[in-house]
Amino acid sequence: MSFLRTFLLANVFRTLAFLLGGMQALVFHWFWVVVLGHPAPPWPIALGILAFLVTANVAAYAPVRWARRRGGVSGMAARSYMTAGVATLLLGLAVAVLWAFALPAQILLGAFGISPDIQWGWFQLGANVALLAAVGVILWGVTLGQARYDQTAVRLPVTGLDPSLSGLRVVQLSDLHIGNKMDGKRLERFVEDVNAMQPDLLVLTGDLFDFDPAFVEQGARALSKLRARLGVFAVLGNHDMYTGSEFVAEGLAAHAPCVRLLRSEFERLHTDAPLYLAGIDDPGRLWISPDLVLDDLEELGTRLPTDGPVILLSHRPDAIVQAARLGFAAVLSGHTHGGQIALPGMAARVNLARLISRYPRGLFQVGETSLYVNRGAGVAGPAIRIAAPREIATLELRSVQREPA
Repeated sequence: MSFLRTFLLANVFRTLAFLLGGMQALVFHWFWVVVLGHPAPPWPIALGILAFLVTANVAAYAPVRWARRRGGVSGMAARSYMTAGVATLLLGLAVAVLWAFALPAQILLGAFGISPDIQWGWFQLGANVALLAAVGVILWGVTLGQARYDQTAVRLPVTGLDPSLSGLRVVQLSDLHIGNKMDGKRLERFVEDVNAMQPDLLVLTGDLFDFDPAFVEQGARALSKLRARLGVFAVLGNHDMYTGSEFVAEGLAAHAPCVRLLRSEFERLHTDAPLYLAGIDDPGRLWISPDLVLDDLEELGTRLPTDGPVILLSHRPDAIVQAARLGFAAVLSGHTHGGQIALPGMAARVNLARLISRYPRGLFQVGETSLYVNRGAGVAGPAIRIAAPREIATLELRSVQREPA
Protein backbone atom coordinates (compact mmCIF):
# COMPACT_ATOMS: atom_id res chain seq x y z
CA MET A 1 0.00 0.00 0.00
CA SER A 2 2.84 2.39 0.86
CA PHE A 3 4.52 1.64 -2.50
CA LEU A 4 1.26 2.23 -4.39
CA ARG A 5 0.66 5.52 -2.55
CA THR A 6 4.20 6.70 -3.30
CA PHE A 7 3.91 5.72 -6.98
CA LEU A 8 0.56 7.47 -7.45
CA LEU A 9 1.70 10.67 -5.75
CA ALA A 10 5.03 10.69 -7.58
CA ASN A 11 2.99 10.61 -10.81
CA VAL A 12 0.19 12.74 -9.43
CA PHE A 13 -0.71 14.65 -12.61
CA ARG A 14 -0.94 11.53 -14.76
CA THR A 15 -2.92 9.85 -11.99
CA LEU A 16 -5.35 12.78 -11.91
CA ALA A 17 -5.68 12.77 -15.71
CA PHE A 18 -6.57 9.06 -15.61
CA LEU A 19 -9.00 9.60 -12.74
CA LEU A 20 -10.59 12.60 -14.47
CA GLY A 21 -11.60 10.43 -17.43
CA GLY A 22 -13.32 8.00 -15.06
CA MET A 23 -15.12 10.78 -13.21
CA GLN A 24 -16.29 12.36 -16.48
CA ALA A 25 -17.77 8.99 -17.47
CA LEU A 26 -19.44 8.67 -14.07
CA VAL A 27 -20.96 12.16 -14.26
CA PHE A 28 -22.19 11.46 -17.81
CA HIS A 29 -23.77 8.21 -16.62
CA TRP A 30 -25.52 10.06 -13.78
CA PHE A 31 -26.89 12.73 -16.08
CA TRP A 32 -28.10 10.13 -18.60
CA VAL A 33 -29.70 7.75 -16.11
CA VAL A 34 -30.74 9.79 -13.05
CA VAL A 35 -31.39 13.25 -14.47
CA LEU A 36 -32.80 12.32 -17.89
CA GLY A 37 -34.24 8.97 -16.78
CA HIS A 38 -32.87 6.94 -19.72
CA PRO A 39 -31.82 3.29 -19.37
CA ALA A 40 -28.12 2.76 -18.71
CA PRO A 41 -26.14 2.30 -21.95
CA PRO A 42 -25.04 -1.29 -22.73
CA TRP A 43 -21.76 -2.15 -21.07
CA PRO A 44 -19.70 -2.27 -24.34
CA ILE A 45 -20.80 1.30 -25.10
CA ALA A 46 -20.17 2.38 -21.49
CA LEU A 47 -16.66 0.88 -21.59
CA GLY A 48 -16.01 2.57 -24.93
CA ILE A 49 -17.01 5.96 -23.51
CA LEU A 50 -14.82 5.38 -20.46
CA ALA A 51 -11.83 4.34 -22.59
CA PHE A 52 -12.23 7.36 -24.86
CA LEU A 53 -12.43 9.87 -21.97
CA VAL A 54 -9.49 8.36 -20.08
CA THR A 55 -7.34 8.26 -23.25
CA ALA A 56 -8.24 11.86 -24.15
CA ASN A 57 -7.38 13.23 -20.72
CA VAL A 58 -4.11 11.31 -20.42
CA ALA A 59 -3.13 12.53 -23.91
CA ALA A 60 -3.98 16.11 -22.91
CA TYR A 61 -1.84 15.93 -19.73
CA ALA A 62 1.51 17.03 -21.22
CA PRO A 63 0.30 19.84 -23.54
CA VAL A 64 -1.97 21.26 -20.83
CA ARG A 65 0.87 21.34 -18.26
CA TRP A 66 3.05 23.12 -20.84
CA ALA A 67 0.36 25.56 -22.02
CA ARG A 68 -0.80 26.62 -18.54
CA ARG A 69 2.49 28.47 -18.07
CA ARG A 70 1.93 30.58 -21.15
CA GLY A 71 -0.08 33.74 -21.61
CA GLY A 72 -2.71 34.38 -24.23
CA VAL A 73 -5.55 32.16 -25.34
CA SER A 74 -3.68 28.85 -24.98
CA GLY A 75 -2.69 29.58 -21.38
CA MET A 76 -6.20 30.71 -20.47
CA ALA A 77 -7.70 27.60 -22.09
CA ALA A 78 -5.28 25.30 -20.24
CA ARG A 79 -6.01 26.90 -16.88
CA SER A 80 -9.76 26.78 -17.55
CA TYR A 81 -9.44 23.07 -18.43
CA MET A 82 -7.63 22.43 -15.14
CA THR A 83 -10.24 24.29 -13.10
CA ALA A 84 -13.07 22.43 -14.87
CA GLY A 85 -11.16 19.19 -14.27
CA VAL A 86 -10.94 19.75 -10.53
CA ALA A 87 -14.64 20.65 -10.41
CA THR A 88 -15.46 17.45 -12.33
CA LEU A 89 -13.34 15.33 -10.00
CA LEU A 90 -15.25 16.72 -7.02
CA LEU A 91 -18.60 16.26 -8.75
CA GLY A 92 -17.69 12.70 -9.71
CA LEU A 93 -16.75 11.97 -6.11
CA ALA A 94 -20.15 13.26 -4.99
CA VAL A 95 -21.86 11.01 -7.58
CA ALA A 96 -19.84 8.00 -6.37
CA VAL A 97 -20.91 8.66 -2.77
CA LEU A 98 -24.57 8.94 -3.81
CA TRP A 99 -24.45 5.66 -5.72
CA ALA A 100 -22.79 4.02 -2.71
CA PHE A 101 -25.82 4.98 -0.61
CA ALA A 102 -28.31 3.83 -3.26
CA LEU A 103 -28.14 0.08 -2.55
CA PRO A 104 -28.47 0.31 1.28
CA ALA A 105 -31.36 2.74 0.81
CA GLN A 106 -33.06 0.36 -1.63
CA ILE A 107 -32.74 -2.55 0.78
CA LEU A 108 -34.07 -0.46 3.69
CA LEU A 109 -37.04 0.94 1.76
CA GLY A 110 -37.82 -2.49 0.31
CA ALA A 111 -37.99 -3.91 3.83
CA PHE A 112 -40.81 -1.45 4.51
CA GLY A 113 -42.73 -2.63 1.44
CA ILE A 114 -42.11 0.48 -0.69
CA SER A 115 -42.35 -0.32 -4.42
CA PRO A 116 -39.29 -0.01 -6.70
CA ASP A 117 -40.94 2.76 -8.74
CA ILE A 118 -41.53 4.89 -5.64
CA GLN A 119 -38.00 4.12 -4.42
CA TRP A 120 -36.55 5.30 -7.72
CA GLY A 121 -38.58 8.50 -7.66
CA TRP A 122 -37.45 9.29 -4.13
CA PHE A 123 -33.84 8.50 -5.04
CA GLN A 124 -33.95 10.77 -8.10
CA LEU A 125 -35.36 13.66 -6.11
CA GLY A 126 -33.12 13.35 -3.06
CA ALA A 127 -29.93 12.55 -4.96
CA ASN A 128 -30.34 15.39 -7.45
CA VAL A 129 -30.96 17.86 -4.62
CA ALA A 130 -27.79 16.58 -2.91
CA LEU A 131 -25.85 16.91 -6.15
CA LEU A 132 -27.07 20.48 -6.65
CA ALA A 133 -25.80 21.24 -3.15
CA ALA A 134 -22.41 19.80 -4.15
CA VAL A 135 -22.41 21.98 -7.27
CA GLY A 136 -23.10 25.00 -5.03
CA VAL A 137 -20.14 24.14 -2.79
CA ILE A 138 -17.86 23.79 -5.83
CA LEU A 139 -19.03 27.13 -7.26
CA TRP A 140 -18.36 28.71 -3.87
CA GLY A 141 -14.86 27.25 -3.92
CA VAL A 142 -13.93 28.82 -7.27
CA THR A 143 -15.46 32.21 -6.41
CA LEU A 144 -15.79 33.54 -2.86
CA GLY A 145 -14.14 30.52 -1.23
CA GLN A 146 -10.80 31.10 -2.92
CA ALA A 147 -10.98 34.88 -2.57
CA ARG A 148 -11.44 35.28 1.19
CA TYR A 149 -8.75 34.85 3.82
CA ASP A 150 -8.66 34.34 7.57
CA GLN A 151 -6.54 36.20 10.09
CA THR A 152 -5.70 33.37 12.48
CA ALA A 153 -4.46 34.00 16.04
CA VAL A 154 -2.44 31.19 17.67
CA ARG A 155 -0.44 30.90 20.89
CA LEU A 156 2.79 29.12 19.96
CA PRO A 157 4.68 27.34 22.79
CA VAL A 158 8.45 27.88 22.50
CA THR A 159 10.56 25.76 24.81
CA GLY A 160 13.39 27.70 26.41
CA LEU A 161 12.02 31.12 25.45
CA ASP A 162 12.94 33.81 27.97
CA PRO A 163 9.73 34.90 29.78
CA SER A 164 10.48 38.50 28.81
CA LEU A 165 9.79 37.55 25.17
CA SER A 166 6.39 35.98 25.83
CA GLY A 167 3.78 37.82 23.81
CA LEU A 168 6.10 38.59 20.91
CA ARG A 169 3.93 38.57 17.75
CA VAL A 170 5.15 36.69 14.70
CA VAL A 171 3.05 37.08 11.56
CA GLN A 172 3.48 34.13 9.19
CA LEU A 173 2.73 34.18 5.47
CA SER A 174 3.19 31.14 3.29
CA ASP A 175 2.57 29.90 -0.24
CA LEU A 176 1.80 33.21 -1.91
CA HIS A 177 2.34 31.62 -5.33
CA ILE A 178 2.87 35.02 -6.92
CA GLY A 179 1.88 34.77 -10.57
CA ASN A 180 -1.11 32.49 -9.98
CA LYS A 181 -4.05 34.75 -9.08
CA MET A 182 -1.72 36.63 -6.69
CA ASP A 183 -0.12 39.64 -8.33
CA GLY A 184 -0.75 43.29 -9.14
CA LYS A 185 -3.35 45.08 -7.03
CA ARG A 186 -4.35 41.93 -5.18
CA LEU A 187 -0.80 41.39 -3.94
CA GLU A 188 -0.43 45.07 -3.04
CA ARG A 189 -3.62 45.00 -0.95
CA PHE A 190 -2.42 41.84 0.75
CA VAL A 191 0.87 43.51 1.70
CA GLU A 192 -1.04 46.52 3.06
CA ASP A 193 -3.25 44.25 5.18
CA VAL A 194 -0.20 42.49 6.63
CA ASN A 195 1.55 45.75 7.48
CA ALA A 196 -1.61 47.02 9.17
CA MET A 197 -1.22 44.16 11.69
CA GLN A 198 2.07 45.77 12.87
CA PRO A 199 3.93 42.51 13.52
CA ASP A 200 7.02 42.29 15.71
CA LEU A 201 8.44 39.74 13.27
CA LEU A 202 7.30 38.67 9.80
CA VAL A 203 8.21 35.31 8.24
CA LEU A 204 7.44 33.85 4.81
CA THR A 205 7.68 30.07 4.71
CA GLY A 206 8.21 29.33 1.04
CA ASP A 207 6.51 29.20 -2.36
CA LEU A 208 6.75 32.95 -2.72
CA PHE A 209 6.42 32.44 -6.48
CA ASP A 210 4.42 29.90 -8.47
CA PHE A 211 6.60 28.92 -11.46
CA ASP A 212 6.96 31.87 -13.82
CA PRO A 213 10.24 33.88 -13.57
CA ALA A 214 8.49 36.79 -15.31
CA PHE A 215 6.73 37.62 -12.03
CA VAL A 216 9.84 37.69 -9.84
CA GLU A 217 10.72 41.37 -10.22
CA GLN A 218 7.13 42.59 -9.86
CA GLY A 219 6.51 40.29 -6.92
CA ALA A 220 9.76 41.19 -5.17
CA ARG A 221 8.98 44.91 -5.51
CA ALA A 222 5.62 44.30 -3.81
CA LEU A 223 7.25 42.25 -1.03
CA SER A 224 9.79 45.06 -0.49
CA LYS A 225 7.00 47.06 1.16
CA LEU A 226 6.56 44.51 3.98
CA ARG A 227 7.53 45.86 7.39
CA ALA A 228 8.11 44.38 10.85
CA ARG A 229 9.96 45.72 13.89
CA LEU A 230 12.40 42.78 14.07
CA GLY A 231 12.63 42.21 10.35
CA VAL A 232 11.17 40.19 7.48
CA PHE A 233 12.60 36.70 6.85
CA ALA A 234 11.89 34.05 4.22
CA VAL A 235 12.83 30.60 2.96
CA LEU A 236 12.38 28.99 -0.46
CA GLY A 237 9.68 26.41 -1.24
CA ASN A 238 9.44 23.80 -3.96
CA HIS A 239 7.71 26.22 -6.36
CA ASP A 240 10.52 28.72 -5.85
CA MET A 241 12.84 25.93 -6.97
CA TYR A 242 10.71 25.43 -10.10
CA THR A 243 10.90 29.18 -10.73
CA GLY A 244 14.67 29.05 -10.24
CA SER A 245 16.09 29.25 -6.72
CA GLU A 246 19.03 31.48 -7.63
CA PHE A 247 16.87 33.68 -9.83
CA VAL A 248 14.42 34.15 -6.94
CA ALA A 249 17.25 34.82 -4.46
CA GLU A 250 18.81 37.39 -6.79
CA GLY A 251 15.42 39.01 -7.43
CA LEU A 252 14.76 39.41 -3.72
CA ALA A 253 18.27 40.78 -3.11
CA ALA A 254 17.87 43.33 -5.90
CA HIS A 255 14.25 44.42 -5.43
CA ALA A 256 13.34 43.45 -1.85
CA PRO A 257 16.51 43.80 0.24
CA CYS A 258 14.34 44.07 3.37
CA VAL A 259 13.44 40.38 2.95
CA ARG A 260 16.25 38.35 4.54
CA LEU A 261 16.44 34.97 2.82
CA LEU A 262 17.66 32.23 5.17
CA ARG A 263 19.44 29.42 3.34
CA SER A 264 20.86 26.84 5.78
CA GLU A 265 21.76 29.57 8.26
CA PHE A 266 20.82 31.23 11.55
CA GLU A 267 19.91 34.79 12.40
CA ARG A 268 20.09 36.23 15.94
CA LEU A 269 17.10 38.53 16.34
CA HIS A 270 17.50 41.96 17.90
CA THR A 271 15.66 41.03 21.08
CA ASP A 272 16.64 41.66 24.71
CA ALA A 273 17.00 37.94 25.36
CA PRO A 274 18.51 35.48 22.86
CA LEU A 275 16.12 34.24 20.15
CA TYR A 276 17.17 32.82 16.79
CA LEU A 277 15.62 32.10 13.41
CA ALA A 278 16.94 29.41 11.08
CA GLY A 279 15.92 28.54 7.56
CA ILE A 280 16.53 25.87 4.93
CA ASP A 281 15.79 25.54 1.22
CA ASP A 282 13.10 23.09 0.13
CA PRO A 283 14.32 19.86 -1.54
CA GLY A 284 12.42 21.02 -4.63
CA ARG A 285 10.35 17.93 -5.44
CA LEU A 286 6.57 17.81 -5.39
CA TRP A 287 6.37 14.48 -3.58
CA ILE A 288 8.88 13.17 -1.06
CA SER A 289 8.50 10.64 1.73
CA PRO A 290 6.89 11.95 4.92
CA ASP A 291 9.84 10.34 6.74
CA LEU A 292 12.22 12.79 5.06
CA VAL A 293 15.65 13.56 6.49
CA LEU A 294 17.23 16.71 5.06
CA ASP A 295 21.03 16.89 4.87
CA ASP A 296 20.99 20.69 5.17
CA LEU A 297 18.88 20.49 8.32
CA GLU A 298 21.10 17.81 9.82
CA GLU A 299 24.17 19.98 9.27
CA LEU A 300 22.37 23.02 10.65
CA GLY A 301 21.52 21.04 13.79
CA THR A 302 25.19 20.52 14.54
CA ARG A 303 25.59 24.31 14.87
CA LEU A 304 22.53 24.94 17.02
CA PRO A 305 23.05 27.92 19.38
CA THR A 306 22.91 27.06 23.07
CA ASP A 307 22.08 30.45 24.60
CA GLY A 308 18.51 30.71 23.27
CA PRO A 309 15.76 28.84 21.39
CA VAL A 310 15.78 28.50 17.61
CA ILE A 311 12.65 28.73 15.47
CA LEU A 312 13.09 26.91 12.16
CA LEU A 313 11.48 28.07 8.93
CA SER A 314 10.93 25.00 6.76
CA HIS A 315 8.52 24.91 3.84
CA ARG A 316 7.79 21.21 4.46
CA PRO A 317 6.07 20.43 7.76
CA ASP A 318 7.34 16.85 7.83
CA ALA A 319 10.77 18.21 8.76
CA ILE A 320 9.35 18.49 12.29
CA VAL A 321 10.46 14.99 13.36
CA GLN A 322 14.08 15.64 12.41
CA ALA A 323 13.94 19.19 13.82
CA ALA A 324 12.58 17.91 17.15
CA ARG A 325 15.38 15.35 17.37
CA LEU A 326 17.98 18.04 16.69
CA GLY A 327 16.59 20.37 19.37
CA PHE A 328 14.81 23.16 17.48
CA ALA A 329 12.23 24.85 19.70
CA ALA A 330 9.59 25.41 16.99
CA VAL A 331 9.02 24.93 13.27
CA LEU A 332 6.93 27.16 11.00
CA SER A 333 5.83 25.60 7.71
CA GLY A 334 3.41 25.76 4.82
CA HIS A 335 3.31 23.65 1.62
CA THR A 336 0.03 21.81 2.31
CA HIS A 337 -2.41 24.72 1.74
CA GLY A 338 -4.50 23.04 4.44
CA GLY A 339 -5.54 20.68 1.69
CA GLN A 340 -6.95 23.60 -0.33
CA ILE A 341 -10.03 21.36 -0.66
CA ALA A 342 -11.48 19.91 2.52
CA LEU A 343 -14.77 18.46 3.74
CA PRO A 344 -16.88 21.25 5.28
CA GLY A 345 -17.47 20.55 8.95
CA MET A 346 -14.56 18.09 9.14
CA ALA A 347 -11.88 20.17 7.41
CA ALA A 348 -9.08 19.44 9.90
CA ARG A 349 -9.51 15.68 9.51
CA VAL A 350 -10.69 15.24 5.92
CA ASN A 351 -8.64 17.25 3.42
CA LEU A 352 -6.37 16.60 0.46
CA ALA A 353 -3.24 17.48 2.45
CA ARG A 354 -3.65 14.20 4.32
CA LEU A 355 -2.33 12.52 1.17
CA ILE A 356 1.05 14.26 1.38
CA SER A 357 1.71 15.00 5.05
CA ARG A 358 0.97 13.85 8.56
CA TYR A 359 0.69 17.53 9.47
CA PRO A 360 -1.91 19.06 7.13
CA ARG A 361 -2.80 22.32 8.92
CA GLY A 362 -2.70 24.08 12.27
CA LEU A 363 -0.76 23.52 15.49
CA PHE A 364 1.10 20.32 16.41
CA GLN A 365 3.52 19.24 19.13
CA VAL A 366 6.35 16.71 18.68
CA GLY A 367 8.17 16.25 21.96
CA GLU A 368 9.21 19.71 23.10
CA THR A 369 9.03 21.15 19.57
CA SER A 370 5.98 23.05 18.32
CA LEU A 371 4.89 23.12 14.68
CA TYR A 372 2.51 25.50 12.96
CA VAL A 373 1.39 24.64 9.42
CA ASN A 374 -0.01 27.65 7.59
CA ARG A 375 -2.81 27.16 5.01
CA GLY A 376 -1.11 29.63 2.69
CA ALA A 377 -2.12 32.92 1.13
CA GLY A 378 -2.24 31.72 -2.48
CA VAL A 379 -3.33 28.73 -4.52
CA ALA A 380 -1.50 25.98 -6.37
CA GLY A 381 -2.97 24.96 -9.71
CA PRO A 382 -6.64 25.92 -10.13
CA ALA A 383 -7.88 28.78 -7.97
CA ILE A 384 -10.26 26.83 -5.78
CA ARG A 385 -10.52 26.59 -2.00
CA ILE A 386 -13.22 24.72 -0.12
CA ALA A 387 -13.21 24.78 3.70
CA ALA A 388 -9.54 25.84 3.56
CA PRO A 389 -9.47 29.62 3.17
CA ARG A 390 -6.29 31.59 2.61
CA GLU A 391 -4.54 32.49 5.86
CA ILE A 392 -2.45 35.13 7.57
CA ALA A 393 -1.38 33.69 10.93
CA THR A 394 -0.39 35.73 13.97
CA LEU A 395 1.65 33.53 16.30
CA GLU A 396 1.98 34.86 19.83
CA LEU A 397 5.07 33.27 21.37
CA ARG A 398 4.60 31.68 24.80
CA SER A 399 7.49 30.76 27.07
CA VAL A 400 7.71 27.09 28.08
CA GLN A 401 10.42 25.80 30.37
CA ARG A 402 12.33 22.67 29.47
CA GLU A 403 11.36 19.48 31.25
CA PRO A 404 14.02 18.17 33.66
CA ALA A 405 16.29 15.56 32.09
